[in-house]
Amino acid sequence: MCGIVAYRGLRPALPALLQGLSRLEYRGYDSTGVALNPGDGHPVEVYRAAGRLPELAAVLPAAGQVSCTGIAHTRWATHGAPTVANAHPHVDCTGTVAVVHNGTLDDAAELAAELTAAGHLLSSDVDTELVAHLVESHLSPITTGAGPTAAAVVAAVGAATARLRGSWALAVTVRGLDAVVLARHRSPLLVGEGDDFTMASSDQLGFATEVHTVRELAEGDIVVLGDRHGWFDHTGRAVTTPRPGRPAEPPAAPADRGGADDFTAKEIDDQPAAAEHLIATVAGRLARGALLHDLGLPTGERIRLVACGSSAYAARVTARVLATVAGIPATVVIASEATADAAEPDTLTIAFSQSGETADVLAALDHWHDPLLAVTNNPQSTLARRSDAVLGLGCGPEFGVAATKSFTNQVLAGSALALSLASALGRLSVGELVGFEDQLAQVPARMAATHRLSAGPARDLARRLAMHPAFIYTSRGAGVPYAFEGALKLKELAYRWVEALPAGELKHGPLALIQAGTPVILVQARPLDRLAVNGREMAARGARLIIIGPGEDADVPVAAADHEPPWGPLESVIALQHFARETTRHLGHDVDRPRNLAKSVTVE
Repeated sequence: MCGIVAYRGLRPALPALLQGLSRLEYRGYDSTGVALNPGDGHPVEVYRAAGRLPELAAVLPAAGQVSCTGIAHTRWATHGAPTVANAHPHVDCTGTVAVVHNGTLDDAAELAAELTAAGHLLSSDVDTELVAHLVESHLSPITTGAGPTAAAVVAAVGAATARLRGSWALAVTVRGLDAVVLARHRSPLLVGEGDDFTMASSDQLGFATEVHTVRELAEGDIVVLGDRHGWFDHTGRAVTTPRPGRPAEPPAAPADRGGADDFTAKEIDDQPAAAEHLIATVAGRLARGALLHDLGLPTGERIRLVACGSSAYAARVTARVLATVAGIPATVVIASEATADAAEPDTLTIAFSQSGETADVLAALDHWHDPLLAVTNNPQSTLARRSDAVLGLGCGPEFGVAATKSFTNQVLAGSALALSLASALGRLSVGELVGFEDQLAQVPARMAATHRLSAGPARDLARRLAMHPAFIYTSRGAGVPYAFEGALKLKELAYRWVEALPAGELKHGPLALIQAGTPVILVQARPLDRLAVNGREMAARGARLIIIGPGEDADVPVAAADHEPPWGPLESVIALQHFARETTRHLGHDVDRPRNLAKSVTVE
């Protein structure tokens, strides 16, 4: 969560900062702000707003800004409500130090008490403000006409971060110094270099198109963006040889809905093409474990799958394919609840994360030292860089906060890995593997057909059910993860209370929730006869059954396979996405930017 942009160059900073913020707004949109540093001893100018970039634009001065140094931030609230007072950048008592920050400070209460006792005046509820006061306390008093040196600010930032516990990516600018000082610990931060400027950003999307080289801050690094750049490691030692950079990726195309009403609609529509692209990358590489071997990974008998949210449901599908096809009982670990388990030999850990920056996943991986595979849509992410191998999703940018095409491609990637492992271990005959490969190849066409078939019925159903306060989502067998994923979409986007559970569990307590008219979304999956029994049990209590699946009796039709593949009714997810989106639109909510959420969950 949260997005940082910093700029120091020969041109006015504000346009680059605002452009970067617009590209990083998916990381948080509770509030936003910029600080512009003239660098000539004049005060740092801070502009902040609750809300999104249009609200910030309304408070910016009409005259053009000529400051060539600045920092900016778009926020997802962790400490304090999304108000102007809590928006970044934050300043110290004197207005000398301005700071933007991603991450959370575990010792915020302790530091606040200490700083208040020392006479500092705190004006917000935000942990970031404490960093500004800590830097202030370590800077020598600034005399009239003489600002601090870069060395003094680096020392002050180093002393301040030595006091912190938690996670942070920091950009600091100080009155009288025409520079930005960066620091990083357990939160991503990149430096981008152009011909006449340097930038910093939470990810490469925030960089101007003229950036040609990208360097990552390592844990504990402090970096100066100024006339004389400086790079210091976690010990404070100057790094005389520049860290290896990598060429900047081609600039992402401007966010374009492609004629759709919102990004979520476009990304639902993108799924058949995204699936086809991924399947093409693994086609012909499943036999005898070639996919795993190509990635340089072992073919052991123990698999640990680590993920959160939608990615965890994709992991559950992968675990089922591993169990049913490869005979391997995989362990699915919810990353936010991970604990160190007993080390076992021949274990492969697979981490699923759309962004590759999910803080809970990164923290969970500290528990183990097994070979690590990242399944992510961001091959330049923190997760990818710390993994032994990466299987990219190749989805292209996903701007809607709710995962759509990234989820379906995670399912397909996990299933391909499971099939490849099964082949490597001799658990599949050549004919069986060919059959599964054929089923994979048919997925994009079935997804496209489901997209066409389900959009209209989902819209009609949403009109009838949108005002209902609570729903139940259920299925059996391979359909259960998709019922959970569909329920999550309705929670995220439409703000509806949803109970999601296997159909057989209803009679063990949750059946008490059903009364006349309770909507029950039933995702068709085999065994259909047992699911039908569960449906009759619910209907007998007055439930309004909504069938998602193939056949004439389906309320929202799905183009399913004749024989259910081991990854189950994946196509049903598209119908569930349509229903969640249409319900959200009927209720008048923002489909792409749901309240309280952000795309990249970079806090624990």
